[in-house]
Amino acid sequence: MKNNLIKGIPASPGIAIGKAFLYKENNLEILEKSILSKEEELERLIKGREVAKKQLEEIKENTLQKLGKDKADIFEGHITLLEDEELFSEIDSKISEKKCTAEFALNEAIDEYANMLANLEDAYFKERAGDLRDIGKRWLYGVMNVQVVDLSKLEPETIIVARELNPSDTAQINLENVLAFVTEIGGKTAHSSIMARSLELPAVVGVGTVLENLEDKQILIVDALNGEVIVNPDEETLKIYREKRENFLKEKEELKALKDKEAVSKDGTKVDVWGNIGSPNDLKGIISNGGFGIGLYRTEFLFMEKDSFPTEDEQFEAYKIVAEGLKGYPVTIRTMDIGGDKSLPYMELPQEENPFLGWRAIRVCLDRQEILKTQFRALLRASKYGQIKIMLPMIMDIEEVRKAKAIFENCKKELREKGIEFDEKIMLGIMVETPAVAFRAKHFAKECDFFSIGTNDLTQYTLAVDRGNEMVSTLYNSFNPAVLEAIQKVIDAAHGAHISVSMCGEFAGDKRATKLLLGMGLDSFSMSASSGLTVKKIIRNSSYADAQKFRDLILQQDTPEDVIAKLV
Repeated sequence: MKNNLIKGIPASPGIAIGKAFLYKENNLEILEKSILSKEEELERLIKGREVAKKQLEEIKENTLQKLGKDKADIFEGHITLLEDEELFSEIDSKISEKKCTAEFALNEAIDEYANMLANLEDAYFKERAGDLRDIGKRWLYGVMNVQVVDLSKLEPETIIVARELNPSDTAQINLENVLAFVTEIGGKTAHSSIMARSLELPAVVGVGTVLENLEDKQILIVDALNGEVIVNPDEETLKIYREKRENFLKEKEELKALKDKEAVSKDGTKVDVWGNIGSPNDLKGIISNGGFGIGLYRTEFLFMEKDSFPTEDEQFEAYKIVAEGLKGYPVTIRTMDIGGDKSLPYMELPQEENPFLGWRAIRVCLDRQEILKTQFRALLRASKYGQIKIMLPMIMDIEEVRKAKAIFENCKKELREKGIEFDEKIMLGIMVETPAVAFRAKHFAKECDFFSIGTNDLTQYTLAVDRGNEMVSTLYNSFNPAVLEAIQKVIDAAHGAHISVSMCGEFAGDKRATKLLLGMGLDSFSMSASSGLTVKKIIRNSSYADAQKFRDLILQQDTPEDVIAKLV
């Protein structure tokens, strides 16, 4: 069938035209009962791990050469997890208790842990389940002496179609031959998607079950701007998309010219365009895409990748690297947002029916103040090396802000008494992500040095829609007039109190919203690195006065559909 359309999620922008390569998993026959001794099974397990480690070491080295240290560090993390003694001990126990094969125990242990991650609400942690399965697959193949498909040796003009592409798969891709990839599952925050953006390789993910309906060497158009894949296009369609591709590449070159330019409107209104990061490794992407600061540094990854709370010194080093790397530009660091849906194995967190409304973030930190004190001290020490701003998540009560401020001042006092230097003017602000804060923003503004609007949760809480629930996910929409009114209310309250307001939710990087947010008076936009230059371009091509008139028009609309219709 010609021009058969497949829809998915645009994960890495671009347009590609090429031949399909269907990357299918080997159907491994995993037997449970072992005919070998426990010692022999353990020997197979260790040998398989060595094979996987050798492969990952090679991939790490190739990635270092192609993409730099920050992306190579992904595989250093994979090797660390591969050698995790707790994981090995869990597999060892299964072999002993069940008298099963090494591959059965390994597969079961990886599956259990990956499922635990996949069931978390946070998108980032959901995607880490894929990383774990990637490591497990290599280990499993090593145990069973099965060869992994080499993606570095594909034919020219290939488009890879797979159920899932793991970071190690993506890192092997030969850019001379592979034009794009399409996956049945996955999201924008998956490491394979992040790698695709680093490689500047068009990618559409989450297309659903397509492998069984496609054939090798079929002609595909991958439109990773709109999240579409066209199967067997006719000549007219091919002509249209060749032209679209040329226009995209031309615009891409034009965007690069904006890297070192500021986001100033045509009539002279300056705003900031910042980036969001999860670890120091993400810093390079922000700088290379013209980000003049960090609007959100998610510190929970420091806590998630360890088997105990990171020490003050460990946290200090992670914050210091980013502060120094930004060379005087602001770095907004969020305190630990753990709890509820983001569990830590070493914390005794309760199982909750509704974790998003449960014991999480600032609630955990105020109940267990030593966690917050350690983080505050590390942040204060790091503030000597750059412009650090501290942000408290999940605030809903002014008393929470006051309690946190009191702890913060005590930490300052402790450091002064010890003669440890820090930035005496360091700012302490809050994330605005609950309606409780949005409704009374002018009162909260008196207690804070700045606001940052977290639209992901603000949308969810304002609309009473669980964004992770597929039954109601279509109702989750930041263009809903109620959400837009809440955003405007927060911005007005911040400016009324003479404090700045940024936005670090996904909405800040949505180019459809840029002119609207400019007109609303947003001071800073913070987003994933890849969106920064596009947002900067829209701002530079807009007039603030026109954007304000546009804002007035949008805020008169009654439904999200009405709003979106006006944005086109």
